[in-house]
Amino acid sequence: MTVILVRHGESEGNLRRVMQGQLDLPLTEAGREQARLVAARIASMPVAAIYSSPLSRAFETAQTIARQHALTVTPVADLQEGGWGEAQGLTWAEVSARWDVSGERPLAEVIPGAETPDSLRSRSAAAVDALLDRHASDLAVCVSHAGTIAQLIAHLIGMPEGQLPRLSTGNTAVTIIEGSADLPMIRLLNDMCHLDGHAQPYHATSWRLRE
Repeated sequence: MTVILVRHGESEGNLRRVMQGQLDLPLTEAGREQARLVAARIASMPVAAIYSSPLSRAFETAQTIARQHALTVTPVADLQEGGWGEAQGLTWAEVSARWDVSGERPLAEVIPGAETPDSLRSRSAAAVDALLDRHASDLAVCVSHAGTIAQLIAHLIGMPEGQLPRLSTGNTAVTIIEGSADLPMIRLLNDMCHLDGHAQPYHATSWRLRE
């Protein structure tokens, strides 16, 4: 099977450069255009199902994709972004002024109410593993968030808990995973060529994970 992971388009929180977490902020007009471009890129693919974080910036992106396939979007709570507790809606400067984030302690231990990275990885990985097995012979799209996708990539390549790939996931970046939950393969990682008007069918060389 194939799962296409897509990050949402630019949101009002991205534009304002705040820590969004699970704060529900909508897409900007630029984000809606990004969603239209990634939808056009995926339009020719035989998508059987579309799943999304319930947060509106992801769900609206997913709905834009779904219209190309006459599908409805299924919300999956465990695909939503990690929560930043009391820091949600604050800029990094405001966070730094309230809490000591200069040390080696993880932010989740410093910011009250923040979700731990282990919690985010556990719930999001379980959700995607289930989808990999559910769609054993077809293709599904999952629209999610930068932090969630980073944890999913770490899970898929077998990184220890507490470690993340050095990956900056752009708005509407596409990552393509094939195989089962036991033996996934990444076909494409964090690709945004649709935003440059040069989208091409993917023919990337696969590499096996967890072998």
